[in-house]
Amino acid sequence: MKNDAVAKARTYFSGKYNCSQSVMKAVLSETKMDFDQVIPLSAGFGGGLAHEGSVCGAVSGAIAALGVLNSRQFDDVVKHKDATYAASEEFIRRFKRIHGSILCNDLTGFDMTNLKARNMAMKDGIFERVCPSFVESAVRIALEVSEK
Repeated sequence: MKNDAVAKARTYFSGKYNCSQSVMKAVLSETKMDFDQVIPLSAGFGGGLAHEGSVCGAVSGAIAALGVLNSRQFDDVVKHKDATYAASEEFIRRFKRIHGSILCNDLTGFDMTNLKARNMAMKDGIFERVCPSFVESAVRIALEVSEK
């Protein structure tokens, strides 16, 4: 089950989708919560939120997916928010344990706001080499956290 979702995320990421889109789509598809606007909704989260190098798109996509998944269990806004915070905090703890950070700049090793550096990283295949592991971990961890 999780392996299928991870494989889908890897396929999405190796195609035309960014890290956030790939994670969110794979997690929500796996849990039968996918919806038409997932891809456009998460389009700006890549590169650490619009190439700012902050929170990794795989992380933000996973956290957004956890919010959607929690909507199945909680109609009350406060209960939903509290459950999503708890799941997101657990997700971040696990992701950091594996990768050491949730920040795109730290994970990729360069400043995403520097267009020259970003273009060089794209040319050198940095994203294809390092980011798939973040996408895969994010899918696995989000699905594990959502099962609790």
